[in-house]
Formats: sequence, C-alpha cells, structure tokens
Amino acid sequence: MLIQKHLHLIAPYIPFPTDFGGAIDVFYRIVALKELGVRIHLHCFEYNRGQSKELEDYCEKVYYYKRGVLWKKFFSKVPYIVNSRNADALTKRLNENPFPILYDGLHSSFTLNTTATSQKKYFRPHNVEADYFLYLTKTDTNVFRRALLYVEYLKILAHEKHVSSAEAIFAITLNDQKYFSSFSKTYLVRAFHSNTTIQSKKGKGKYALYHGNLTIPENVKALRFLLDEVFSKIDLPLIVAGKIINKKLRRKIKNHSNITLVENPNQRIMNDLIQNAQLVLLPTFQDTGIKLKLLESLFKGRYCIANNAMINNTELESYCIKANAPNEWIEMIQKYKDFHFSSEDIERRKSIMSLFNNLNEAKKIIDEIFTA
Repeated sequence: MLIQKHLHLIAPYIPFPTDFGGAIDVFYRIVALKELGVRIHLHCFEYNRGQSKELEDYCEKVYYYKRGVLWKKFFSKVPYIVNSRNADALTKRLNENPFPILYDGLHSSFTLNTTATSQKKYFRPHNVEADYFLYLTKTDTNVFRRALLYVEYLKILAHEKHVSSAEAIFAITLNDQKYFSSFSKTYLVRAFHSNTTIQSKKGKGKYALYHGNLTIPENVKALRFLLDEVFSKIDLPLIVAGKIINKKLRRKIKNHSNITLVENPNQRIMNDLIQNAQLVLLPTFQDTGIKLKLLESLFKGRYCIANNAMINNTELESYCIKANAPNEWIEMIQKYKDFHFSSEDIERRKSIMSLFNNLNEAKKIIDEIFTA
C-alpha cells in the first residue's frame, strides 16, 4: 500500500515568480519534493506580490494570508518580521490537518512553538537572521531606521531560541549548519535552484555584468563599490541588470559612459545577459546564507569574480576568481577580460551539478520527516 506523504510548508511570501533568492529556494524545493511524491499544502503571505496560478501545478493546496503590516505589531516582544505573519486562519488549518510542518525562514515561525498540535515541526532557515539584521543596523544611513533595525535585531536574537522546538533544522550553508546545531539536530540541505545543466558558453564575451535586486541595500552598496572603486578606473563595458527604484543611483550609473543599465529584465533577458558576459562580478558585504545569484552565475556564466563574503564556506570557492580590495578587482578584471572560456572550463563546472542537486537535497528532507 502506497503511503501518501503530506507536508504543510509555510513560506513568508509568495514564492513565484522566482525573481529573488528566497523565492528561488522555496519554489524549486517545492518542485523537487513534488517530483519525489510529497503532497505540499502551501501557506504563504501576500506582501507586494500577487497570487500565483503556477503554484497550483506543484501543490496539493495553496493558501494565502494577508500580512499584518500594522505599526502596533512592532510594539511586541515578537520580532515584527514574525509577528506580521500571524494568521488565525493558518493556525486553524494546521490543526485541521495534522501533517508535518516545514517552517520556511524565521519570518514564518510564529506558530513554531505555540501551535498546540501533535504534528512534527521542522525549520528551514534562509540565513542567520540576527546576523543579517545586525549588518543592516550597522550600514543603514538613516538614524531612525537604524534604531528600529537594532530593536528588531534584539528581538530576533531572543526569538531564535524558539527554533529549538523543531524536530530538525535544514541549514542552507555550512556556516548556518554550525550555528543552528546548538539549537536542534541540524542537516546541511543546500540551496535549491532552477538549473539542471551547465549553460556556460565557450569563447569570449564583450562586457562585464553585475546583476541583482537594486532595491536591496546590500546590493546597492556592492554596486556603488564597483562604480566608485573599480569602474571609475577602467573602461571595460559594464552592464548593470536588475530592479531599481533609486533615482540617484540610476543617475550615477548613467553618468558613466561605459556602463549600461538594463532595468527589470525578465528571466530570458537575464539568462542571455549572464551567458554572454565575459565576466560576472559578484561582490557583497553581507555574508549570511548563500546568494542564489552566485549559483545562477556559475551555471550560466563564464568567469565569475567574487569576494570572500560572497564565496566563503559556500563549497563554491574553487569555481570563482577571488578579489577583495579594489586593486585586486581591477587586476582580475584586466587579467580575465580577454581569456577564452574553454571546453575544459565548462567540464570542470559540471561537478557543481552533483553538489547542488535539487532531488538529492529534497531526499534529505524526506528521509528526516517521513522515515524518522
């Protein structure tokens, strides 16, 4: 007799379209779990994203909840990112169907240790959220926002202890596995992604590429570093691709004659930009979790230049060219701008596919939840 495997998955946002890292990890994990026979009951919070018909193709049920973005929720001991994702209807549904629950990200964890049910609960951290908020506290230039972020950081630090209620934790990186192992049994379950083959092209491209969501402060900081410290000193064409709303940043980009801005590219255009670039530039100044654009770039691009914060303990260090100080970035860009990406380079990349294999990682989750 076939035993059906049902799973509640609580996501802090609607994970389709897959236009940012967190959505990519959630969506392709759902796809992999379904392929291996798991029937997903998806619960997600609406926040600046519309409901998605595509999710119904992979889930048994999809439930949507309004995020409670009220200021009064900030005046609570529970972090705002968590407290604003509390819904009575969600609690009711979890109680009606006592399937195991997978909490995706600390944001979704309101009921992790409060729901009075008999089902087992599991936690998938997207990063060490306290570290991320501490980074935001240190880098935000607005004094008022910085104070609010610091308060949120302290709440998150206190709230994190609740993840010890989970039967197991599925960490996304080696660093996160080490961190969360003090809370509960912790497994490394690598990031899920859209790639099944290496799509990098042989030969040579004509430009460098920086891609990312430029509404996110850490990406803005990384791009400003490239503009001010690197491309103010070299004339190689640079394409900047991503979502942007900052008018000052847009003007700054357009002030450089060798830099082109491609705003809000769809997935096809973004794939083409990555594949046809000579260099994909991957600086970051925030080293929690794993940046999914690193995986996208390695599966689709030619030479990838990254700093320590982007690649350390990702298991992808050996596939990237490392640069940290501005002079190192300039040196590596100048060195590799005329190299031809070879068949041997592509062959070496193929080993990433066995390391970051969606079905293998999904099987780890299934083995823990349904055979424990």
